[in-house]
Amino acid sequence: MKALINVIIRFHLVLLFIVLELISIRMVIFEDLEKKNAVFSSANAISGFFHKKLNTWFAYFSLAEENEVLRNENLELRNLLNKTQIQKSIEKINTDTSQTDSLQYTYISARVINNSIYKKQNYITLNKGLADGIKKEYAVINQKGIVGVVVAVSKHYSLVVSILNNRIRISAKIKQSNQFGSVHWNKNDYQFANLMEIPNHFKVSIGDTIVSSGFSAIFPPDINIGTITQINTNQSNNFYEINIKLTADFKSLYYVYVVDNSLRKEQLFLENTINDEH
Repeated sequence: MKALINVIIRFHLVLLFIVLELISIRMVIFEDLEKKNAVFSSANAISGFFHKKLNTWFAYFSLAEENEVLRNENLELRNLLNKTQIQKSIEKINTDTSQTDSLQYTYISARVINNSIYKKQNYITLNKGLADGIKKEYAVINQKGIVGVVVAVSKHYSLVVSILNNRIRISAKIKQSNQFGSVHWNKNDYQFANLMEIPNHFKVSIGDTIVSSGFSAIFPPDINIGTITQINTNQSNNFYEINIKLTADFKSLYYVYVVDNSLRKEQLFLENTINDEH
């Protein structure tokens, strides 16, 4: 024991150095671990931030593709529903009409690339044209209601006369009573139009729904146009002065459907034949 004490006394400086070295090494090791942990934490935070940003960008760019898929699916469902409804009507009345004629209306999706709403004659440009099957005098609607009529077509574009144009009238009816008239834009506000030619002896109420009559060879029947917001009686004639709020929002118009009536030519030919006789 005495010998051990003598060794410690003799080499105490060396032993103290070794102890201090061990303490220093321990401190360095733990300090490095803390630094590593800090680095790893920072790396994870940065990595998470960029992953989040990348996912946001990927979601943003994939959204357009997803919307296009949904629009196409909606278009297919609309065409299928239309075909089914017409076929049921055919079966119900038990006619010999062929199945190829049962699909009277087909729909082509398109995107609005130019639109005016504050002029007296407003027009809309679409990104689809002859190459996509669009022709003049095709109806244009969206999910909310009637938009306008195609008046000019090139290979890849279509020009549509908007319902916000004082040169166009839409054959319409009051859904609740089937009383028909015509819708004409009042040139004052892109949200409102006038329903004309409704006799004042018919019952008309604020909130009544105005839809396409189906009398023209352009628009399918029962497409929404607007709702009645104001009714006035004109003392100088026998017709109401009716204001309606349009269901289609023309200020945010982006995607539309162009409607092809496959029986349009036949209807017009027959009607023109009778008109020529008179």
